[in-house]
Amino acid sequence: MTVRLTEVQLQRLAERLLADLVQQAGAKSKAERGKILACMVATLKTNLEQEQSLEKEAMILLEAHLRQAPPGIDRQKLLLMIKKKLAAERGVAL
Repeated sequence: MTVRLTEVQLQRLAERLLADLVQQAGAKSKAERGKILACMVATLKTNLEQEQSLEKEAMILLEAHLRQAPPGIDRQKLLLMIKKKLAAERGVAL
């Protein structure tokens, strides 16, 4: 199941991540804060879109495997395994 975040939630997440990087890791920025946040939000969006795409493809593969699988197989476990394999093949972080 992929996470669906609103634009406001993505913005807040990026702000929190940036604040934590500065406070806890001592990160120093060379760019304007607004530009950094915009880049972080764009990166988060891209990652979530990739994960949604993986989820859809994993569901298709899951249905194909379930037709051949023995009864009683754990559907969620199999879905997670398929998603992890697809993510690794494509270099997508989950």
